Amino acid sequence: MKGGYDASFPVFAAWALEFAPVNVSVVLVQPRGADFLCIGSRSWFFESLPDCVAKVQSGYPWRVSKHVLPPEEPPRIWEALFADLCVYNVEHAPNLQTGQRILLTQAFLSRLTIDTQPRPWDETNNAELLDSLSGYRVKELASEHDVYTTNVLGSHEQYLARALEHFAAREWKKPARGAAGWGRPPDYSKHDRSVIVGARR
Repeated sequence: MKGGYDASFPVFAAWALEFAPVNVSVVLVQPRGADFLCIGSRSWFFESLPDCVAKVQSGYPWRVSKHVLPPEEPPRIWEALFADLCVYNVEHAPNLQTGQRILLTQAFLSRLTIDTQPRPWDETNNAELLDSLSGYRVKELASEHDVYTTNVLGSHEQYLARALEHFAAREWKKPARGAAGWGRPPDYSKHDRSVIVGARR
């Protein structure tokens, strides 16, 4: 699989918002046929949601086809907040029990490649996501050693992992099929020629 962003494929941004305002996290994923590539991820502590969304919209060399939000019942506050920012291409991850969500994510990881090459927009590309997945764990029972619950341990590792869980759940419920419905990749050749001509004057 090609290691970096490819304009031929749509970009999905899956958000973990349950921990706001302490943390807002996002993973950026492209479907590649039956497999997936994580092309970027970010995690912010004590930053406002509008600032985080703005950084996703302006800090990467791509546009987002769909924003995947956590499941929520009416009134849909996160959906309304995104609409206030003029971001309407949103949908919600399905509401699943924690154990189901974790199992789906474990299965999804076998289909996911994570881009770790330094990029101009992120020198430590996805390093924090890898740390989060490595340190992600569930709670141990206080009464018994080495006996664990299905409840996720409240630690900083859970934030980016939760965003990936939301995308995995969305993919299970509504599979993304490569570039279907996305259309041809954008052609910037005319723009590039005009820039080159303008630079010569």
